[in-house]
Amino acid sequence: MLSGLDAAAWSLVALQVVLEREGHTVCVAAEVLGTCRRERPGCLVLSTVLGAAGVDVLRRVRADPALADLPVVIGGRLGRPRAELLAQGFDEAFPVAAAAPGEAVAALRVYLARLVSPGAR
Repeated sequence: MLSGLDAAAWSLVALQVVLEREGHTVCVAAEVLGTCRRERPGCLVLSTVLGAAGVDVLRRVRADPALADLPVVIGGRLGRPRAELLAQGFDEAFPVAAAAPGEAVAALRVYLARLVSPGAR
């Protein structure tokens, strides 16, 4: 049986594998702003794994002129309603239910497909 930390780490690894198989480049970073400035991602995906709320990162991204228009999405066990997260400035929020974690991955796939298709933004 996996501990909570191990299960959380495995869910992030699984998400990375799914995204990479679909042609996305995934960069896992502890220092988000510097990495985003260097790598110029098409989307920043934050996770609530390990208890992170993501709002602090979102505020720093939105305050940085070089990153202010970067789409920022959050997924995981959100703890707040999706509408509240969108009102805080997230571009999308994907709640992950313990019984059906694949639903959030499927929703993220659809969102990312819209980002990379012509006229998506």
